[in-house]
Amino acid sequence: MERIRSFTASRNRVKNLEQYKDMPDDEFEAEFQRLYGSGPQKPVDLEYLEKRIQEHIDQLGEDYDLDDMKINDKIQLRELILSMIQAEDIEMLVYGERQNVDPTNIVVLEKLNKMLSTLKSDISAISEDLQLTKKARDRSKSTSVVERWKDLSQKAHEFYKRKMLYIFCTECRMLLSTLWLNYSENTENMITLKCERCGHQEIVKLYELYFTENKNVDDILIP
Repeated sequence: MERIRSFTASRNRVKNLEQYKDMPDDEFEAEFQRLYGSGPQKPVDLEYLEKRIQEHIDQLGEDYDLDDMKINDKIQLRELILSMIQAEDIEMLVYGERQNVDPTNIVVLEKLNKMLSTLKSDISAISEDLQLTKKARDRSKSTSVVERWKDLSQKAHEFYKRKMLYIFCTECRMLLSTLWLNYSENTENMITLKCERCGHQEIVKLYELYFTENKNVDDILIP
């Protein structure tokens, strides 16, 4: 399908046409409005529009996670992108009109700028609702860092519990020592500890602790 090319009527360009160049400004303005002032001037190229919409979705998808959006969010996202496309097109119109500012297009410029301002406000509001703003992105990054830190802390704690050996006095339950063996496969290592509280002497074969949840007593829970 061949893409339909856009055409934007320029007052200066139309005014230079033979049939209009000698026409008084007020009559020309009325004629211009009759010809170009209302309704679409060409068929809408839906294929090209959808392509532009998809390009914007792809661009937003590089910075934000759009996969988990609910149907209402997707509708809002489409409204956002349509507003963005309208704003882009109007900005081009404004740029063109500003190249040759004269009394005939000042009013048009004011209207275009007002439309542009309204569109930008809508874009900002919808972006905030969908959390597609720098503020929301920074907040998401901050949350991700917190969640990542919690995950790493939990994994470090679990790793510590697997590696650390806890030796308690079997008489009074006092913690006598915590050990981290560099060579845990050595089955001959033993340790003798004397409890300062009750004087009991504890003799432990370290390798065996790995088979009793890293501790020498059963009724003490390691947090």
